[in-house]
Amino acid sequence: MHRKLRQLPAVTLPAMLAGLTLVCATALPAGTASAYDLRLRAWGNNANGQLGDGSAKTQRLTPVSVVGMAGAELNGIAAGGTATAGFALALLANGTVEAWGKNDKGQLGNGVTSATEDAAVPGLVAGLTGVEAVAAGGAHALALLKDGTVKAWGLNDKGQLGDGTTTNTNLPVTVAGLSDVKAIAAGDAFSMALLKDGTVKTWGNNDKGQLGVTPLPVSSTAPVPAPTPATRNTAMTIPGLTTVKGITTGAGHALALLADGHVYAWGLNDKGQLGDDTVVNKPYPVPVQELADVVALSAGATHSLALLQDHTLRAWGANDKGQIGDGTTTQRNTSVPVPGVTGIEAIASGSAHNLAVLADGTVQAWGLNDKGQLGDGTTTQRNTPVQVLAKSGSVSLVSAPSNGNFSLAR
Repeated sequence: MHRKLRQLPAVTLPAMLAGLTLVCATALPAGTASAYDLRLRAWGNNANGQLGDGSAKTQRLTPVSVVGMAGAELNGIAAGGTATAGFALALLANGTVEAWGKNDKGQLGNGVTSATEDAAVPGLVAGLTGVEAVAAGGAHALALLKDGTVKAWGLNDKGQLGDGTTTNTNLPVTVAGLSDVKAIAAGDAFSMALLKDGTVKTWGNNDKGQLGVTPLPVSSTAPVPAPTPATRNTAMTIPGLTTVKGITTGAGHALALLADGHVYAWGLNDKGQLGDDTVVNKPYPVPVQELADVVALSAGATHSLALLQDHTLRAWGANDKGQIGDGTTTQRNTSVPVPGVTGIEAIASGSAHNLAVLADGTVQAWGLNDKGQLGDGTTTQRNTPVQVLAKSGSVSLVSAPSNGNFSLAR
């Protein structure tokens, strides 16, 4: 589970590594500025090598450097996976992509699939050049090419690769029928593309309505229809959704930012993550209530986050792990302000945690912390934001898996 992001400003573009040199993983203490400030850093769950620091399953409670990832080489980052299987992507300035972590479904795109061998350092995704954005789902990945087409690889049991099949692939394949794409996003088992004309296409799993293609009810009093189709292995246009300028995905829901600063949402809504003041799944877009002047979005498993024009945040959805950041654990079915954090430039959401980059280059985090995904040196849940990375002036990108529990920052 945006970003300059894959979806919106700082949450979606992964960058890649070209030449790997194994170095000692070094924690970055708060308040310390060093050469490591220019490197990609990771923290949290590392059961599959998803932190990329060369260690074997060593959980990290504070940031460590990803092997070989110099900041000057990176154009974007993306974190993917689930609570038990994480992987990551990096987009390099030369238009290539590298990947590391779990590879049981071919999600590293290197021509190999292994349920027993994880990659603890980055390696090249085969055959990809001219990439300008990347996105990572539960066990699949997407790459947007400069020509406006999209490549995909990894798990395909629900058609999330969009190549007209349900066959997994460990090498990139072309998403069928897509052109003029300007942004991409990947949910747990579905995918999205924003086209240059402001429309959105989706494909993959639709069990909760996350494709958003089901027609609206005939009246406001009619029952919400069941989502159809159940899955889709080629891209479909979401009807009636236009003037979109940004997209993002949670594990089972999706969000679209319109040109006027309002937001629409669809899919899973069991915890109020659609922000429409209900807990009823919606297989078609509905407006997020009490929300305007939005410039960026991110989404976790069952919560959502919006960055406003004034550089403040609003959040909604599940809050049992403090992921709303309002100091409570009360579920919010409409958006509420996230107090105590301002001057925000970029955001990202994990399964039940969030990251925010401030204008001074610091990073703050809040929510679930059982695997150290907040990076504050503890495994203590935080219901309000805490500082992860001290001022360095270098952090501009953050990413976290919408259904997972680790974090990336560059």
